[in-house]
Amino acid sequence: MKFSLLIRLKLTVIICFLILFCQAQDQALYDYEGTYDFGNNEKITLGIFDEFNHSLVYLNLKTLKVGNLVPISKNSFREGNDSSLVFHFEGDKLLLSRENNTVATGNRIQPHSRETVRFKSGNNLLEGDLYLPIKKEKVPVVVFAHGSGPATRGVSFFTTYFLQLGIGVLTFDKQGAGKSQGDWETAGFEALSDDIVSAVNFIKTNTKIDREKIGILGNSQGGWTGTMAAAKSKDVSFLLMRVGSGQNVLETISHEYEGSFIAEGVSKTEVSEIVEMYRNHWKLAAQNKTWEEGNALLLNYKEKSWFPKIFPEPRTKSESSEKWWKWLGKNLYADNYTYLKKLKIPVLWQLAGKDWNVNSQKSAPRIKEALRLSKNKDYAVYIIPGMGHNGLVAKTGLPNDPVSWQYAAGFWERMTVWLQQHKLTGVAN
Repeated sequence: MKFSLLIRLKLTVIICFLILFCQAQDQALYDYEGTYDFGNNEKITLGIFDEFNHSLVYLNLKTLKVGNLVPISKNSFREGNDSSLVFHFEGDKLLLSRENNTVATGNRIQPHSRETVRFKSGNNLLEGDLYLPIKKEKVPVVVFAHGSGPATRGVSFFTTYFLQLGIGVLTFDKQGAGKSQGDWETAGFEALSDDIVSAVNFIKTNTKIDREKIGILGNSQGGWTGTMAAAKSKDVSFLLMRVGSGQNVLETISHEYEGSFIAEGVSKTEVSEIVEMYRNHWKLAAQNKTWEEGNALLLNYKEKSWFPKIFPEPRTKSESSEKWWKWLGKNLYADNYTYLKKLKIPVLWQLAGKDWNVNSQKSAPRIKEALRLSKNKDYAVYIIPGMGHNGLVAKTGLPNDPVSWQYAAGFWERMTVWLQQHKLTGVAN
C-alpha cells in the first residue's frame, strides 16, 4: 500500500513537472512573436498558429515565403521545409542562418503586450488574447472573425502583421473551442456574429484603444459572421475580408463539395449528380426534417454506381452527424448580402482566384452589388490571381494541390496600402 502510494506521488510530481515544462515552452514561444527588420525592405513576422500544433510560423513580408519552425535547441529552430534555414533568437534579435553559412540579423520592431482576456457573450464566457503595440497614444485595433471549425486564438502572422503596423489585435477562441464556452458545431452564424459584437463591446472601453478605429478582419466563414457583426455594431469603423464568400452557405458548400470530388477524379457527370443529391439532402435540414428523413433521401441514390464510393460504410446516426444536421438547419441559407446592404463603413474584400472553398467569380459581383445598393462610397473588392483559399500560390486550388509555401502576391501589399490610406496603421507611412 505504501509502495503504491509512493509511486502515485512520484507520478504526480512528474506530471506536474511536465505540465509546468510545457507551459514554460509555450510562454517561450510567445516571447518570440513579433516582426524582425533585416534592412533592405526585408521583414519577417512570426506568430503562434494553433492549427499548426501551436507552433511558430513565419511570413517573410518581402519574399512572401511562409513556413513553420521546428525547435532544435534552446532559442533555436529550423525551418520545417528547409533544414538549411535556422532561426536563433537572442533577446530582441533574430539571427537567420542560411544555406551558404551567412547569418543575417533582424531587430524586433514595434514591441507589444499580450493579455489574456475574458468576456461574456450571451450565456457564454469567451476567452482570448488582446495584443497591443506599446505606445503612448491610443491605437487602432482589429477583432478577428474566424473561419470554420474549432478555431482558436492563435492565428499566426495575421496577429503580428497588424502589430508591426501599430494596430492591436483581439483574437479569441470560438465558442466551444479552446477555453471558450458554447458549441461551435451547432451555433448559428447570428450567434457567432454576436460573439464578435461582444468582443467589440469589450475592447471599446479599453483606454489604450482608439475606439473610433475598431475594425474586423474576417477569414473564410468570417465572411458571413464578420459582415453580420459589422452591420450590427455602430462601433465597427472598417471591415477587412480575406476569402469570405459573397454567396449563401448552400451555394458555397456546393462549390466546395464539387471541388473535393473533382480532386478525387470523379467524372463531371457523376460530380453533378452527387452535388445535386447533397443539395437536396441539405435542404431537408433547413426544412426542419429529421436526420432519418435526410438519410432516407440519400438512400434513394444507392443504386448509382458512385454511391459505394461516397458511402463505403452503412450510414449510422452519430453525435457529430446530428450536430452537422442541426448546423445545416440553422445556417444553410445564411447570406451576408442583406448585411452588406447596410454597410457604409470602408470595406476591403480580397478573394482568391484559385478557390474551391469559395466561388470568387460569383461572390465578387454580389458583394459589389450589395455595397453599391448600400450607397457605400468606400469599398474595394479584388480577386487575387493564382491564390488558393489558404492564401498561398495555387495551381488549381483543389484539395490535392501541393502546398507551395509561398503567399500569393498582392494580398498583404494591398492591405498595407489600404490601411495606410485610411490612416489606420498607427505608424508613420
